[in-house]
Amino acid sequence: MNELAVSLTDLAKAFIMLFVVMDPPGNIPILLAITGGMSVEERHRELKSAVIVAGVLLFTFAFLGKAILYVLNIELDSFMVAGGILLLLIALNILQGTYQSSERESGTSAHIVSRSGVGAVPIGTPLLAGPGAITTVMTILQTFSDLTAILAIIAAIIATWIVLSLSEQIYGILGEKGSSVLSKVVAIIVAAIAVQFIVEGLRNLFPVLG
Repeated sequence: MNELAVSLTDLAKAFIMLFVVMDPPGNIPILLAITGGMSVEERHRELKSAVIVAGVLLFTFAFLGKAILYVLNIELDSFMVAGGILLLLIALNILQGTYQSSERESGTSAHIVSRSGVGAVPIGTPLLAGPGAITTVMTILQTFSDLTAILAIIAAIIATWIVLSLSEQIYGILGEKGSSVLSKVVAIIVAAIAVQFIVEGLRNLFPVLG
């Protein structure tokens, strides 16, 4: 029972981290802007494309993450500290309302230039599976078990699909401010997890700190 509880706790932490960095609630306004004027079928097709592209990218780095660190001769604890710092910065940017601003501006530009393939770019990447999400996946992989990481990615992708599929309904209920508040509340949790990663990584690198 205790091992199961720890496993579920780790899974919850990993899922929350990745879900917040992918930020589907915060991406609802830009999704509606990019797909505005599309038919229901077209929007669903682009959303499906976005989720597939994001999933492929995240799973690619999940399976190749350890090999990348090995080739670059990077210690796991060093990556944990670096990943924790990046997650902390992302959480702080979400709280300040500046996270993904450049990507969202790019998304708007893409909408103006062409409506073809907007599901893959910019929705799939970099809005959902950008540098922050990729780094988060690799950090999760080094921190938790491989199974936990895989399940967290699957859960985050499914949750993202559900949220974005209901984007019109959610936006109608929460509005832009509500979506922003929801993202910021959960970002506080991610910030706390990030600090824990940094502390644990430093303790492993410098045992005297323990």
